Amino acid sequence: MGQGHSTQKILMACANYWTTPFQVGSHHLARGFVDAGWTVGFVSDPISPLHLLGHARKELANRFQLYRGGGLWDLDQKLWAYVPGAVATPRNEPVLRSHALERGWANLTWPSVEKVVRNHGFGTVDLLYCDSPKHLSWLSHVARGRTVFRVADNTSGFGRTTPAARAAERDLAAAADLVVYSAETLKDYVESLKPRRMAHLPNGVNFSHFARPDVPVPPEYASIRRPIAVYAGYIDAWFDYALMNRLVATLPDISFVLIGGSPPAHARFTPAANLHLLGPRPFARLPEYLRAASVGLIPFDVQHHPTLVHSIHPLKLYEYLAAGLPVVATRWRELERLQSPAALCESPEQFVAAIEGAVTRQPDQELYRAYAEQADWKHRVSRLLQLAQAG
Repeated sequence: MGQGHSTQKILMACANYWTTPFQVGSHHLARGFVDAGWTVGFVSDPISPLHLLGHARKELANRFQLYRGGGLWDLDQKLWAYVPGAVATPRNEPVLRSHALERGWANLTWPSVEKVVRNHGFGTVDLLYCDSPKHLSWLSHVARGRTVFRVADNTSGFGRTTPAARAAERDLAAAADLVVYSAETLKDYVESLKPRRMAHLPNGVNFSHFARPDVPVPPEYASIRRPIAVYAGYIDAWFDYALMNRLVATLPDISFVLIGGSPPAHARFTPAANLHLLGPRPFARLPEYLRAASVGLIPFDVQHHPTLVHSIHPLKLYEYLAAGLPVVATRWRELERLQSPAALCESPEQFVAAIEGAVTRQPDQELYRAYAEQADWKHRVSRLLQLAQAG
């Protein structure tokens, strides 16, 4: 399993779809595999008619487009991305949370996801990579040399995780040749899954993407008063809404820009003149919003979601630092372990003081970027391929 052979193929079965604005670890690893000479098939969690009942209409439209069009080829025809469509898909609702559906949704797809994947050249691959227990069935649907399972969260920290999903995760971990985990604090959790082999593989950053100096100021910022404190990423259960509302109220001379989030999430914020909820923005444009800000925020709710937050190895830490931003974050165990330049806070008062300090001091951009550069995804990809080969 060397890195330089263009004929080598990998099927990546992932929770998130390829074109989502929220590009996570598996997206970056996929780009890294392509750069290393691999051809990549990127198949995400499935959609069903029941998704029409949700709130994320634009996201659903993007996923449906990948389904209806039979996928798309990207990255100079080196990566094929697809979203399967099924009559029903696993979710934490009556009937849909069953073990049978968790493991057998692929048999309910139309057209057959197994046939679609095979027809696009990924029926036999050198490496099968999974980051979601929903993709356990690929163990019986694709011929492969090795299997890697990547764990990026302690799923027991999600209220919506079902017993069926946890059982599938255990089975996937036990069957994989290698289980990698993104945070050191996930080690005990991964050990409890009883893998054959396991290794720490941290998150990283597309350094050149965020560090480039020639990005324009986003047009939305023309009407937003400086300084700007920015948050970019998912806004979900682990986000500290109460802390953000307090920061906005306490610091009226600082504009708080939040990139990401859905209408239900946005409804939990108290409206204010200095709070700007921009919604999701394309990953390609994210550096614009960071480079024109004064400080990057990571306000996570450790108090109410300790299991989940303590196991997060935050991509946005590296992205903010690569963009030259000082970082103010909640203190949690994995973030402490990283010994980054971020200011770590345990109270709203500390958060306020750290933000005020960050927007008044000259940022040490050389220090920030040096820290981020050592975490470039190309290093993570090289390490992962070495680990897979060693097995």
